[in-house]
Amino acid sequence: MKKSSKYEPTQIDLVNSLSRGLLILELLTQRPFRLSQSKIQELTDIPKATLYRILRTLTELEYLRCDPESKKYSLHPKVLILGLSILENLEVREIARPYIEKLSREFNRSVSLLMQDGAELVFIERVKVPMLRDFNVGIGSRIPIYNTAPGKAVLANLNAEKLHEVVSLLNKKDPLAAPYLRNNYERLYNSLTEVREKGYAINDQESQKGLRGIAAPIFSPEGVVYALSISVPPEEVSVSELRSKSAPRLVAVSKEISGAIGHRETDAPPQTLRRRSKRGA
Repeated sequence: MKKSSKYEPTQIDLVNSLSRGLLILELLTQRPFRLSQSKIQELTDIPKATLYRILRTLTELEYLRCDPESKKYSLHPKVLILGLSILENLEVREIARPYIEKLSREFNRSVSLLMQDGAELVFIERVKVPMLRDFNVGIGSRIPIYNTAPGKAVLANLNAEKLHEVVSLLNKKDPLAAPYLRNNYERLYNSLTEVREKGYAINDQESQKGLRGIAAPIFSPEGVVYALSISVPPEEVSVSELRSKSAPRLVAVSKEISGAIGHRETDAPPQTLRRRSKRGA
């Protein structure tokens, strides 16, 4: 007797399901905002069995919700949160761009805007100036959060709970972070305390040989999730020059961008940095 083979969806099946799922989400952004399964099938021409599976999946993933009485589907707030996040990031880039361009011209250096994503930072805007050593960094590139100037600028201004979340991620996902996390995270916390006090962070080839940088945090109404960074060749700009010449201007511009995206100096500051006990770490 021939064994029945289990059906495995092909790549084409998965792509079709994704495109149909997106079509349904787009349909429900238009009036009327609530539709029954039969109406969705009529408007999309998706086969009944396929439509049922897609609707069930989107509902379980909380992209759709189904009213138990009318059996009509509508968008879940989770979709709105995704959309608002995208709009916020686009707005930050648009607002920050003139400041970044001006700062880049002023120092004749590459200036970048980065956003925290878990235990990493992502480049979301950048004005590039050719350097002696040209590093392959562009929009969407990622860097570690624990040993870079932008990363430390963000980490130093997180509240205790969010900082602990990042440290937990580093413990689980990044073995290269181990030297910073030994002895109850002593090396990491000591560096962050200094950054918090000064208002900026400096990376002296710590993360990459041949690259020196300085960064300051940018605050949104929700807290610190961005950093503004200047990259320099170590043979051209010393650490002392970064502190005396670049830091005051960088911190000032970061505060201007923070204000432009809605942060107010009267907003409550983050809690004082403190380490969790080893038992709670």
